[in-house]
Amino acid sequence: MELYWLTQAAAYWSLVLFLIPLRYIKEFLVFAFLGGFIYTWAVQLLAVHILGLWYYKPDIFTLWGIPVFFVLSWFAVTLIYGYLLFEYPRNQIWIIAFFVAWATLMNIFAKRLSQIFMPAWSIPETLMFAIFSHVLLLYAFKNMHNVEELGAKEYMVKFSLSVLKNKKD
Repeated sequence: MELYWLTQAAAYWSLVLFLIPLRYIKEFLVFAFLGGFIYTWAVQLLAVHILGLWYYKPDIFTLWGIPVFFVLSWFAVTLIYGYLLFEYPRNQIWIIAFFVAWATLMNIFAKRLSQIFMPAWSIPETLMFAIFSHVLLLYAFKNMHNVEELGAKEYMVKFSLSVLKNKKD
């Protein structure tokens, strides 16, 4: 019996409990459920069953060929993502970059560990889809939680690059 996705979900939910104060977990739960659970299920059902882009090794708890703990793990990640966007909206470029890299890296690990097989998909496509998904989730979060500072702003790139410059000084 495979425990890879269960272990991933346990690790990610541990991070939620470690990083996010309880009041924010409650506040952002609907966003994380819609963006992390429902959106992930929809993408997986489309990719696995309709488009045949990838498939998973059977896991301890698989529903319609999709590991349930995989979906639950991205529910947790989306909660962390929303919390960081709320707390650090001026750093949204870095937050998006981190989560896109995280999603891509986790896909690489899962592929190398033979937990996912991608006959009609590639790692670069994962990267591009992660960019799309995280920008989409950013705007969903902005609208759900009225964080006006999120989204395209004139100062956004300049501010993000100034963070790098200040680190060198």
